Amino acid sequence: MERIKIIGDKNPIKALAMLDSLKIGIRKENNYVKNKYDLLQIRLNDKADNIPNSDIMIKHLIGYFEDKGSMLEKQEVTYYAGSVYRDLRDTPRALGYFLKSTEYAKNGNNCDSIMLRNAYSNLNDLYYKVQNYNDAAKMAQEELKIAQQTRTNTITPYLHLGTAYIALNKTKEACDAFDGAFEVITHSGDISKHQSDLLYLLCDYSVLMQHSKAKKCFSLIKYTPLNEFSDFPCMAFAKYYELCNKTDSVIFYCKLLLDKGTDIYNMYDASKLLYQIYSDRGDINNAEHYARAYMQFSDSMDFGKRQELSATVNNEFQYHLDQKKEQTLKDEKEQYKNTLAIVVLTTILLACVAYIMYVRRHNRHLQQMISLSTELQRVATGEQQLRKDIEMKEEELEESKKSLKKSSNELSNIKLELKRMNEELAEYSEALKAKERQLSEKIDQNTTFIKLLHQSEMESNAEDVIYAIRQSSEGKKNMTSADWKRLYQAVDELYPEFNVSLIRKLGNITEQHMQVYYLMRIGLSKHQILDMTHLSRVTIWRWAKNYNSIVNSDDATTTE
Repeated sequence: MERIKIIGDKNPIKALAMLDSLKIGIRKENNYVKNKYDLLQIRLNDKADNIPNSDIMIKHLIGYFEDKGSMLEKQEVTYYAGSVYRDLRDTPRALGYFLKSTEYAKNGNNCDSIMLRNAYSNLNDLYYKVQNYNDAAKMAQEELKIAQQTRTNTITPYLHLGTAYIALNKTKEACDAFDGAFEVITHSGDISKHQSDLLYLLCDYSVLMQHSKAKKCFSLIKYTPLNEFSDFPCMAFAKYYELCNKTDSVIFYCKLLLDKGTDIYNMYDASKLLYQIYSDRGDINNAEHYARAYMQFSDSMDFGKRQELSATVNNEFQYHLDQKKEQTLKDEKEQYKNTLAIVVLTTILLACVAYIMYVRRHNRHLQQMISLSTELQRVATGEQQLRKDIEMKEEELEESKKSLKKSSNELSNIKLELKRMNEELAEYSEALKAKERQLSEKIDQNTTFIKLLHQSEMESNAEDVIYAIRQSSEGKKNMTSADWKRLYQAVDELYPEFNVSLIRKLGNITEQHMQVYYLMRIGLSKHQILDMTHLSRVTIWRWAKNYNSIVNSDDATTTE
């Protein structure tokens, strides 16, 4: 449905056909999806200028989304409720829902800025029709501000603002607004797309008696109502010719409008203009005829009723805002009460916990005092026995002194013997160190022999691999992936158990592990491996320890 919604912004007829194809499947979905479908249908019908027959569906959608919808969905449903009531000519409800839509957009973190701009545009039009020109000007200002922020069409907001200023007799502000629209049109680069906007400017500049600006607009207009009739162009041409004092042309276009027109507002202006012309000429019959037509149109438009409706909806919406503020204050007051109750309960709970801890500590100290008293009593009871024991020990001490004197002589002899033995141990230690040095040299010789043996075996079985390794260790060549694979294959043929030992000992090993351990297996020194792999010295030495344990376990397995 989101794709259909996007298509509907440019081609609502096609989008409605696509939406209708989903109708059967949608009815099997949950309530949210069904209501989103109905809201999209109302949106597309509004864009296609299809007049609704009733407000039953939009009433249901308002109830659902205002209860369960997000702020964006509330903005959308109230906007299209305003559109529905606007098309049903229920001005008070239309005004109320458009105002609600702007309120939801302002209060939400995320809103549809284009929809908000259109809401202000509709509010401007509705307020203007009920002669509330101050609010019409305010809505046009908001519409223009959003259009400038979103960099969308600013011509229409300028026209709305200028028209409202004309009604408020603010000539300078109206001219500034119309000049802004004219500047956008002339800088657009395609005048043909703005013919209808130029017609509005022509009419408005003529009303404001701006002859030079009206003449510029007239020169850019390629449309003529004689070839293709439309209400407003006739009125715009009539106003321009009135400015130019071409009365016959004014009469012609006004009569054409009254004969073929359908828009009551333009027909009202045309009859009023014809009445003024014939009244100034002294043509009483025609003046009376168009005066009656002027009064009929005036009664049909019912300006007094429209003003009353506007005041009513403003008061109702203000009451809605006041009620909302009152509810917010009540909620805040209730929240404060709840917070205070939580604080009091927490304080009482902490006091209880502190009292319990105090009682437990007091009991623990009392128990310690009782224990110490018992211990003191036990010590006092055993004091006499302790004195008897001391006397006995003193006698034993005298005996020990005599025995000690005898032992001192024996100890002197032992010290002499111990000194002699220490000297012999020192001689044996020197001899042992010499043997260890000889053993270490033998081990190094054996290790070197084994490395040479590995290199010899590799050279005999994989001469091309050995050549690549030598070139790489001398810095003349970098080992390629193919060279490493041939090295692995050659080592695996010589030592089938080596790869298995690596995996069993280390688990998951990296490519760098494989390279270092395989180079060690063929007998390369640590310095050669360091030059080939460019790893740190500490890493090579640490991996060499692991390699020795692997090779030792591998050799032990092979021996078995």
